[in-house]
Parts: sequence; structure tokens; C-alpha cells
Amino acid sequence: MIRDDRAGFEAGGPLAPTKRDILRGVAGTAFTAALPFVASPALGQTGKAQKHVLVLGAGMSGLTAALALLRRGHRVTVIEYQDRIGGRLLSLPLKNGQFTEAGGGHFRSNMPYVLSYVRRFNLPLLSLNDGLPRYMVGGQTGTGADLANWPWAVSREERNVSVATSLNRYLYRAGLDTDSVLDSRWPDPDSLARYDNVTVGDLVKGVGASDAFCQLLDAHGGTFTSRSQALGAIPDLAYHFGDQNVFRIEGGNNRLPMALAGAIGPANIVLKAEVVSIEQTSGGVRVGTRDGRDFSGDAIVSTIPFSVLGGIDVKPGWSEAKRRMFAEMEWDKTVKVIVQTKTPSWLSKNVHGWPMAGGDRPWERVIDITGNETGSHGNVFFYLNGANAEAILARPRETRAQVTVDQFRADMPDLFDEVITVKDFAWTEQPWIRGSFGSPPLGGGWMIREWTMPEDRIHFAGDFTSLKTGWVEGAIEAGLRAARQIDPQVEAEGRPVIRQSL
Repeated sequence: MIRDDRAGFEAGGPLAPTKRDILRGVAGTAFTAALPFVASPALGQTGKAQKHVLVLGAGMSGLTAALALLRRGHRVTVIEYQDRIGGRLLSLPLKNGQFTEAGGGHFRSNMPYVLSYVRRFNLPLLSLNDGLPRYMVGGQTGTGADLANWPWAVSREERNVSVATSLNRYLYRAGLDTDSVLDSRWPDPDSLARYDNVTVGDLVKGVGASDAFCQLLDAHGGTFTSRSQALGAIPDLAYHFGDQNVFRIEGGNNRLPMALAGAIGPANIVLKAEVVSIEQTSGGVRVGTRDGRDFSGDAIVSTIPFSVLGGIDVKPGWSEAKRRMFAEMEWDKTVKVIVQTKTPSWLSKNVHGWPMAGGDRPWERVIDITGNETGSHGNVFFYLNGANAEAILARPRETRAQVTVDQFRADMPDLFDEVITVKDFAWTEQPWIRGSFGSPPLGGGWMIREWTMPEDRIHFAGDFTSLKTGWVEGAIEAGLRAARQIDPQVEAEGRPVIRQSL
């Protein structure tokens, strides 16, 4: 739930695009209906019969699968729990025409699918700064702009270089790089065996990293970083530390799923339809919703998070391996505390970007998404995970966001000028997901095979069915994978050149 502790979001501003928005063509996506609708080659030319596919979920992965199948001439029905399009792409209006992101906050230039879809729908981009942060770790403070004067007991080879530089050196020593791990075919069997049962911290310490470096890595990437399973975390590290080019969509990142929804068409999308039952028969599939509606088709692409999917009535029941995967996948707790300041005053202190501040303090990390956005105000959010998220959620709703801001201002009083907007958004409070990022636990590499394997007529997608969990690139990749299991000839929008092909 969005909480308004001070000025609130711009009065009357849309919190999220709905089906009515699609019909009206708002959020800059009206033109999508006029885009050429290409179903090539026609199914009749391939000798394959048209299928009716039920797509469960109107986030990026589900919309990607639906549009890809629709382009091929199949019939699709997208069934969405919420009264909006976009899943974990949720853009929220701020004062003076600015937008913040309660969900996915940015893209990078090493994400070819995302950039191809953004280009295909002609969406304007804002440029953001990569992280040049101020760190507060162990009661000591240093900055990414003053490497020579770090107060921490880093090793000789970790001095005078950034966290990103040291991390890439350690990944190299461990036999990794920030390019090949983004191949959709990664991990190969050897990598799966090597990185499944080791944490990021143990991996980099094994090739020379100091304890102090791991603490700084957590300050930069989030307190969970060094404790995360290496197999699942390495692609995330490749995005954050392997590319410095950061973007978001002008007017909100949810313009991307809105563009896809506009191309799919509102007649093919059903909102406010919580799935409560799934049945497979010899002749097809049937999906029931809480309000009593029934939908029938030939196949299902499910993007329902595993944190919820295991509780849905399914006939026949799930296989033992699927039940185990649903039960054992780990879901992070994430809270964003959204702040708008009078100006981006931190720029004068030579800190900025993703992140602009990080530490072992309760506020964890501050992400500056202002970049070259117009509107003159500073635009940031605090990114709280794990114990920090739990601590803030235990506080009264009316004060929890402001407490985070106050803690930060006590630690770094010179970075914010006047705060004009404060609020929070907690993904654990969203009943359709009950968490933020889903990923395998230590020893959970066996899940990769399970989430890529259909359960008869049910195919699985969603960013959490990839090792690029939490990223739109992973959502698109998984949506295309599921669609190609139904029709191998479906294509991505814009036909991107993917060197690391599916």
C-alpha cells in the first residue's frame, strides 16, 4: 500500500494504468494500436493450427508471451489479478511532472531485449547516473569519489580502485565475467555445479577479497549481496557492475507494458480476475477466477509468482518437483521509501546515481533516479531489504517512511535539502505476489530445469523463472521461452540481434 506521510503524490495523478486507460490510450501509448500488426509467417503456411492460450498475469513476461503468440495468429486471453497492467513495473507520479518507480527502476545498455522493445514502441528514455556513492560502514564514512582516503581495512590491491573494479577482478579470478553469465544458456553444467552451493561472499573471498571489501559490496549492492547464492546473484552483479549506462522511460517505466497491452488490445485482457483454480484435461485447460468466471483454452502460460501459485487449486495436482520448487524458492522482502527533495542537492557533494549512498545502517541504500528528468526536484528512493525491510514494516504505517528519512538525515545531514514528498511501498503487502524477487536458495540450482519444463499444457514464465530475477530483461526472456514452447517460430518485438541466443 502507498502511504502518504507528507505531501502525497500529485493530486488526481494516475497511480497505475488500468483497462480504461488502454481504451483511452493514455500514458503515451495511444499510437500503439496503429502499429503494423504482423503475424508472420501465417500459421496456415506452417501447417500448425491456431491455439487459444490463456496467459496468467499482465506483467512484462505475460504480455511478452501474449503479444508474441498473437503476432503468430494465435488467440490469447490475458487474465490479471489486479486492476492494472504492468506487474512489478509500477510508476507513480510526483510533483512537477516527475515520476518515481515503485517497481523496476532502471534498464542498462547490456539488456538487448529491453532496448529492442523500448525502441519498437518509440518510448523516450531518460539518462540516469550510475553510482558514485557515499558509504557508511562500521561507523566510518568514505566516498566513491575519494578512493585514496577510504578508512576501511581493505587489502592493498583493493585500494585506490572502486568496488566495481575489484568485483570484476574477483569474478575473473573465479572463472567468470559480466558478459557470458548473461547468456540465456548460462549456467552450463560445470558452472551449475561450481556456483550452486556457494555464496557471493565465499566466492570472492576464495579468490582474495577481504572482509572489508565484502562489507562495501553489501553497502553498494544491498545488505543481502554477499550472503546470496552465487549462481542466482552473479547475473544481477553483471548488470549492476558490468555496465554503467543507466536509463528509465520518461513518464514512467510502466509505459512499456502499457505499450504491449495496447498492441495486444483491451478485448484480449481481463483485469480484476484472481485465478483460484486451474484444470487440465485431455482436450485443453480451464481456469477459474474468484468471481466465478471460467476461461477455457488449449494451453496456459503462467506468470503467477510461485509464492502464490502453490496455493491455487490445480487438477491434476502438481508434480512433486514443482511443489518442492514452489515451497523452497526464496522471496525477498523489499520496501521502497520514496522521497522527493526541493533540488538534487547531493550533486554538489559529488555523490549521485545507483546508489548515491549505501551502508550498514537501517536506511541501507539511497538510489538517485533524477538523472536528466525535468521538473527541477530531486528524485530518490531508499531500497530496504531483509531485516531492514522487516524493521520498517513493524513500525506504524503512518510514520514508517518518515523514520527512514530521519535516520538517513541524522547520518548524512548534508545530502538532502528540503524534503517535499515522503511515502513508501512494500511488495510483501501485495497479495498477488507477497514478496519482491524470487530466486533459488543455496543448492537450489535444480530449479532451473523445473521452471523451464512445462507441466503438460502449463508453461512457466516470469522474471523469477530466469536467473535475471527482478529484471525486465529476464521477464522478456522468460516470456519468449514459454511462447516458443507453444510455437517455436514466435519472435521478439523489433527482432533484436541477440548474440547470446535462446
